[in-house]
Amino acid sequence: MDFLYRHSFLPALSVAVLLACGPHAHADDKEKSITYEDHVVSIFKKSCATCHGDGKQEAGLNLTTYADVVKGSGGGKIVVPGRSSASRLIEVLTSDEDGERMPPDGDRLPVETVALIRKWIDTGLRENSGSSVAEMRTLGFKPTAPLANGDLGAVPANLPTFPRAATRRPYPVLALATSPRAPVAASSGYGAINLFAPATRSPLGAIKFSEGEPLVLTFSRSGRLLLAAGGKPVQGGTVALFDVASGERLASVADEPDAIIAADISPNEKLVAIGCTSRLVKIYSTEDGSLKTSIDKHTDWVTAVAFSPDGKYLATGDRIGNIHLWDGTTGGVILPLSEHKKSVRALSWRSDSKVVASCGEDGSVVWWDVKDGWPLANKPNAHADGVLDCSFGPKGQLVTCGRDGVVKIWSADGNELKKFSIAETSSTDGIRLLPTRVAMSSDGLTVLAGDTAGVVHSWDLP
Repeated sequence: MDFLYRHSFLPALSVAVLLACGPHAHADDKEKSITYEDHVVSIFKKSCATCHGDGKQEAGLNLTTYADVVKGSGGGKIVVPGRSSASRLIEVLTSDEDGERMPPDGDRLPVETVALIRKWIDTGLRENSGSSVAEMRTLGFKPTAPLANGDLGAVPANLPTFPRAATRRPYPVLALATSPRAPVAASSGYGAINLFAPATRSPLGAIKFSEGEPLVLTFSRSGRLLLAAGGKPVQGGTVALFDVASGERLASVADEPDAIIAADISPNEKLVAIGCTSRLVKIYSTEDGSLKTSIDKHTDWVTAVAFSPDGKYLATGDRIGNIHLWDGTTGGVILPLSEHKKSVRALSWRSDSKVVASCGEDGSVVWWDVKDGWPLANKPNAHADGVLDCSFGPKGQLVTCGRDGVVKIWSADGNELKKFSIAETSSTDGIRLLPTRVAMSSDGLTVLAGDTAGVVHSWDLP
């Protein structure tokens, strides 16, 4: 299994099934009854009291009382109500680093025990059966008012700086997106999202993604918001919505036990859809974080999720080539789209919402008429050895990239117009580079491609 494939589908299936993907905000009554006094304090006393008890508090942390746990350590909070994936406690309990993992000596806590602590955090950090839940930070987001056709999207200005995590090797571009209304693009880094101007690649600042790896980036139709989804494999995943202009984090939804590998935001900014390694598609409200519907139709990991620009449809694809079309509001089934023989790598909608394009590991690119599911055009050998991404431009052009190291531009009627080679623009010697993600600027004049060495390439179009 090559490097790119491992980083495109990061979570381990066996653990993902064990910790089945489920919305913590809608836990059953048993999960809601998990409290510090009844379930959690006994775990801390048995496994943590030697270093974090009444007699000794390493790093200023005492786990023997509820108040002290909520207070945290000398380094800050260790639990975040409603978000175990962002809680330092879960991070150290599941870490693979010997110097960071807790407890430091002996065996790590059983998976079932960590899952219990996760549920306690995600269901509100209740102290006892008579306590109310702690205040969650997934509420209060308000969708933007519809924009007139002439209005431009947001452009970053004076984003706050933050320390960047160092990686042992160049971190690949696993997510890439462009604003539909402004000259702004976003690419993924480890623990960060880089914003830049598409035409010049001039940096416009960065946004911190504390959950780990941003595997999905997409701008809202208004250009005001940036959705980032991802996390850490088999540890946790979430979707965050950021204000493009300020970099401020506005909302978080879909706290999952595994990294999220597919997500999109509806055109009215009221819904977020995610694809899970547990084979579920879930639709959440951005306004209160509630789960609106859960779709159990796919038989393998859901690898692509995309709302149509008019919000009428939701298209989803999975790791064995299935594509389904749903009602974009209710999640009701409309029709299947059957053509791919291997994993669907991406879905992209044409701006008029009449056509959705799909690409897959079978090397094919398909343009679908969503009226009846007819493949208007099918390029079975678009890229040798597999297609890795596809994205529509504003004038109906489609840009794709594949394992052959090539980026291609296709006309609105499905004919190949132009192609570029990543290898010709790379200065890396002796290492075969692959384009990982592609996008086109809002004016249709610049094509972008990220690669496995973490470089974003650009080409000008007439």
